[in-house]
Amino acid sequence: MCRDRLCVQLGISTMKDVLTILLVEDDPDSLANMVDILELDGHVVRVARSFAEVLDADVQPDIQLAILDRRLPDGQVEDHLASLSDRMPGAEFIIVTGFANMEGTIASFKHGVTDYLLKPVHPDVIRQSVARIAKHKRMEADLQRQQRFANQLLETSETYIVVLNLKGHAVHVNKHFSEITGWQLDDLIDQDYIDHCVPETERESVREIFQQTLLGKTSSGIRNGLLTKSGRVRQIRWSDSTLRDAHGNIESVLAIGIDVTAIIDAQEAAARDHRLAAIGQTVAGLAHESRNALQRINASVELLRLDLPPETDTREEVDSIARAADELGNALEEVREYAAPIRLQRELVMLHDVWRRVWSYLAKTHADRDIELSETLCDCGCPVEVDRLRLEQVFRNLFENSLAACDDPVRIQIQCRCDGAENVLLDYCDNGPGLTPEQQRKLFDPFFTTKVKGTGLGMSIVQRILDAHNGDIRVAEPNHPGARFLIQLSKHDGAVQDNCSGECETLHA
Repeated sequence: MCRDRLCVQLGISTMKDVLTILLVEDDPDSLANMVDILELDGHVVRVARSFAEVLDADVQPDIQLAILDRRLPDGQVEDHLASLSDRMPGAEFIIVTGFANMEGTIASFKHGVTDYLLKPVHPDVIRQSVARIAKHKRMEADLQRQQRFANQLLETSETYIVVLNLKGHAVHVNKHFSEITGWQLDDLIDQDYIDHCVPETERESVREIFQQTLLGKTSSGIRNGLLTKSGRVRQIRWSDSTLRDAHGNIESVLAIGIDVTAIIDAQEAAARDHRLAAIGQTVAGLAHESRNALQRINASVELLRLDLPPETDTREEVDSIARAADELGNALEEVREYAAPIRLQRELVMLHDVWRRVWSYLAKTHADRDIELSETLCDCGCPVEVDRLRLEQVFRNLFENSLAACDDPVRIQIQCRCDGAENVLLDYCDNGPGLTPEQQRKLFDPFFTTKVKGTGLGMSIVQRILDAHNGDIRVAEPNHPGARFLIQLSKHDGAVQDNCSGECETLHA
């Protein structure tokens, strides 16, 4: 790329330094000579013969330089400088005079005069003074254009830009950062950025990178989670460097990030599909052999039961074998169901109706426990088009996990609200012991479980069901002790965003 093209893209002038000049002089010969000198250098020259002529005219913002005779028939320049500055807000001023005195000179410079020349003025002197001002104007204009260009980059770039001071407080975030995360600069000023915007499990490593950057070490390709205001975590790949003051001292850290959440999600989905295919192949063969074996066991158990009295020890052992066979059959069915394709029977429902039905059943089966469900509902009801039975399975898994993990009193909170015009966001949390970093990483992995019994497929199935609905579930940073999940689903196509005020009502069940 040639230099001129690069300069044009950056908004840097490549033209000769040319000014629009207003020349105010009442002597015809001096006026004509000055015009000739300035026009030879390519400047655009306008003329006036009195201060009144200038002051009576409209504002002239395009005038970049005014060359003024100090003494004209209608007054002295220092008496009119303030008014002239108002008429020509972008102009520099040169005063030319044959009647210099210290008092007038000082008064002129106090009003911001750039140069003060004595008559007779040598052509080279005026040309050099004008050239110096022209160069300054050009550099100032280039700087302003570059600043506008930089601001446009900051505001239109689809990257995350964060500037932290030496204390780790945000002093600047760009528009894209605020739009995606929900964090405005006012939310983060005088707050520790890492504590607010980085998941707890990653804060120590991110803080170490920040300290290394303060020592002058740049870094790139560092990926960590970014907490949004709603509690979601986005995966960002960061490049960090330092910003220095005029003396070369580090005054802040610049972090520029690219959102790789979609890439990470795609990689994880591909890995899940690969595991699912492997599980499906294994289950296909296992199911056939196991089903035959379980049928033989059950048939033999039934024959033994016919010959054994109900209250004998031997009968209890046989019943135990039957229960074990049933548990094995249920586990096999759960694995088979996990590997099987999910076919949805969608219908329009209000999301809260689905979880209320599940909770109503569980509340009866756990009537001996102190359990309570609190709901905060958006006034639109959060209409969704889903497979009701599949979604009931999602809530059943979540509720049963909370009931198993939490000691009484069990308190579960669900907040359901609109997430933009197209989505519904469900915020689920309980008051249990929460999830360890390892559990957060592995929670949706097939066969991962912390329970004594179970296949470890419950949360994997939850994820598969939501994936089939083009939805999403993620572990979120809790606001208080306990586990927290964010679930996103698409709103029903017929739902109108304008009907939703965003107001919420809290209920207890």
